[in-house]
Amino acid sequence: MYSISALTLLLLSIRPSFGIPPPDFGFPEAPNDTALTVIFQDNGSPISVSEGQLFGVNVPSQEPTVAVDPSSFESIADYNGSYALIMVDPDARYPQAPTSRFILHWLQFNLTTAPASDDGTTQLVNSTAPQAPYRGPAPPTNSSAHRYILYAFFQHENFTFPQAYEGYNATNRTSFNLTDFLDQSNLGPSPAAANYFYASNETAVPPDFIAAAGATYPGGNGEMITAGPGPSITPSSTPATATASTTGSAPTTTFTGGASVARGGMAWLACPMVILNLL
Repeated sequence: MYSISALTLLLLSIRPSFGIPPPDFGFPEAPNDTALTVIFQDNGSPISVSEGQLFGVNVPSQEPTVAVDPSSFESIADYNGSYALIMVDPDARYPQAPTSRFILHWLQFNLTTAPASDDGTTQLVNSTAPQAPYRGPAPPTNSSAHRYILYAFFQHENFTFPQAYEGYNATNRTSFNLTDFLDQSNLGPSPAAANYFYASNETAVPPDFIAAAGATYPGGNGEMITAGPGPSITPSSTPATATASTTGSAPTTTFTGGASVARGGMAWLACPMVILNLL
């Protein structure tokens, strides 16, 4: 028989760690719920993005302010270096057939931290021009809402920009090989902080639509992925050379479905939560 205190300690030791975005999505996640602060402007009013929030296309159309919160998260409390920022859409062109995964919406290096604000957050400030400037969400009008994931990675001294990705810029955005890029650049598989939201461009959804996570879009959520890894794709060739653009044809991909997400020859398996019943 476990005492209450011993049982509590045991449960704490075996409980799964949570990340952002949810680990069952199958994408890199910031451990221990280390949130990236993302603030859009809605007609002059700041909108702070909560995890999994729902939007039309107006609010996230312009580049947001991003910040980290060293006062709340121990893993970034003592870090004084630069950050790399990446924003991707894993659901292009459609959530049920993501043959253009990933669309690169933002790629910025050498972000430094401004002085801490009253709420403890420190804004990430650009010190160099972005590799790929911010581009707002624009899913097809006949597509269910897409996920948009923002990552801040520690940009350590061993960071190097892979030559194979020099073609990604303001126009070349499709089929960005996220895991391969993280490996080649030495950013590593785990972001320092992250956040994600949904955006829909469907005709039934007002462009200025805003709702909390877990809500329903006008007309329903359709094929929007809210849990699990969703469909996977297997690229027929490595897309790291960035030969495709958002207006051109993407490298050929084969839609396979299944429980893993294959990216750059690597399969990220969603880890199921194991629940132990102590009787």
